[in-house]
Amino acid sequence: MSNPLENSAPPPEPEAVSTRERILEVAETLFAERGFAAVSVRDIAAGVGLNQASLYNHFPSKQALYEAVLEGGLAPIQRIIAEAARGVESEPAGDRFLVALLDHLCARPHLPKLLQREVLDDDEIFDRLATKWLEPIFAEGRATVASATWGLGWDEREVPFAVLALYHLIFGPFASRALMRRLSGVDPLDPAARPVLVEFLKRATRQLMELDSSA
Repeated sequence: MSNPLENSAPPPEPEAVSTRERILEVAETLFAERGFAAVSVRDIAAGVGLNQASLYNHFPSKQALYEAVLEGGLAPIQRIIAEAARGVESEPAGDRFLVALLDHLCARPHLPKLLQREVLDDDEIFDRLATKWLEPIFAEGRATVASATWGLGWDEREVPFAVLALYHLIFGPFASRALMRRLSGVDPLDPAARPVLVEFLKRATRQLMELDSSA
């Protein structure tokens, strides 16, 4: 009797998995520093220590690699916001949302800067980014803020500003990390700064949503 394991596909090599993740990490860093248009496949391959042909074994094009970076960075944020929306009437749910989002941003610290750079460039790359990712995320956030009953709420015309303010409040320390380090000597990625940032964002978010910050 044949062994069924003999016909099963072998598991992926750990080195191949780590190489792919390393490519994504280097690509995200370079896209954040220079923007999509200014980064070449050669730049990314050199940063990983590969030749271009080897990189193409993992991603067929620079655009495909960029899409993978966005998928890894923004899909989890969509899920976090959707989960927060389901518990919108619960203040602890809002705190869990912040912690989950900060966990993700600490793991992907270049993502906010990448988004900021594409917003500033405001070109066709940003247009595709906004259509596929940012607009759905903004719509989810807007619906969540508009339906929040644990605060006094906002006038319908003010909700877009409230959502954008929340975005800058949470993403700002990471997008402006260099400025924060230069002006205050505080690095948002320093483990010692993490609990301070979490408590600040909890209080600031409650105030923005017109909650009593002492509650």
